[in-house]
Amino acid sequence: MSEKVFISYRREDTAAVAGRVYDRLSRLLSKRNVFFDVSTIGGGEDFLKRIASEISSSDVALVFIGVRWLEPVQATGKARIWEADDHVRAEVRAAMARSIRVLPVLVSGASMPKPEQLPEDIRAITTKNALPLRHESFDDDTERLVAAVLGVSAKEKSWEKEGTLWSKFAYAALGALAGSVFAVIGALFHYWVLARPLSSTIGGPVTVLLLIAIVMFGVWLGLRYEPQKRRLR
Repeated sequence: MSEKVFISYRREDTAAVAGRVYDRLSRLLSKRNVFFDVSTIGGGEDFLKRIASEISSSDVALVFIGVRWLEPVQATGKARIWEADDHVRAEVRAAMARSIRVLPVLVSGASMPKPEQLPEDIRAITTKNALPLRHESFDDDTERLVAAVLGVSAKEKSWEKEGTLWSKFAYAALGALAGSVFAVIGALFHYWVLARPLSSTIGGPVTVLLLIAIVMFGVWLGLRYEPQKRRLR
């Protein structure tokens, strides 16, 4: 079963990077399994209710923390995270209240906040192991992020993604290869036992048809194995 991922970010801080990670994850998991408010919340929806609903059904929360995540608000001189109605604070609080994986993602050299820099209701996030996401190593860092979320690399997941044409082709090709190997082993065994080629026993045309049938049977088994493997995840 696919993981459901909730992405928390501050728009003026990490919107662009969070959007790129959303695009990567949505290709691997499908858009319905990755929550990113700009792309997911419709007009007229209650923001806080939707956030609570999405977090309650998520398996992983990614909290993107950039260098402006704790930037003070000019009017008060205090970070927005201290405001009672701050949406990032609400998202982190809701995620920390559930038994899900909460992964802080430190963007472009940002540091993990110190406990005293955060309200008490979300200080526990400072105990979580953070993952770096840097511009100069974005692809490698994203690979590690995907591995932390899914337990596999992005390349492996994209190869096995549900319902993709490439996945079906790959399993069909593996089935055909297995059928070919089986046919060769059978022909060699026949030659070893009877000291003559298989075609001399059953005829050339029948031999060709038999080999084709074995390969096609391998393709069929490969295509059947692919959805079975997905259901066992």
